[in-house]
Amino acid sequence: MSEPLDAIDERILAALVDDARISNKQLAELVGIAPSTALMRTRSLSERGIIEGFEAILSLPAIGRSVQALIAVRLRAHDRDQIDRFTARVPALPAVISTFHTSGSVDYLLHIAVANTDDLRDWVLDNLATDPVVGHTETTLVFEHIQGNHGPLPE
Repeated sequence: MSEPLDAIDERILAALVDDARISNKQLAELVGIAPSTALMRTRSLSERGIIEGFEAILSLPAIGRSVQALIAVRLRAHDRDQIDRFTARVPALPAVISTFHTSGSVDYLLHIAVANTDDLRDWVLDNLATDPVVGHTETTLVFEHIQGNHGPLPE
């Protein structure tokens, strides 16, 4: 286990979760530390694996992917070869936003975004229904995605 987070680390993380594009100078001012300390602390948080990365969040409709769906996937068998085959191929497909390996009645939950419902149907047929590893799928359309916390911090 890495060293515990102190109050300064937590304030840095909260600021970065709120605005990952904040300048180092602004971050230092917000947290109440020197810019060199802010830079060192942020770098340390990254090196310790607490900050996994920074990303741009795109407007899916603006890039032509206005139809989102959650697809529950059950595999035919639960042997390591089939699991490895599925997890090596499916998360890398362009329409896939997130892949969750789950417990319960389904093995995986996929969050995908495509241009329209015809593309959704074709995507399921081309990428899941024809895959011999996949035993069953169930598709649920997403009407609205309400974002939660990007990085819940300890309370």
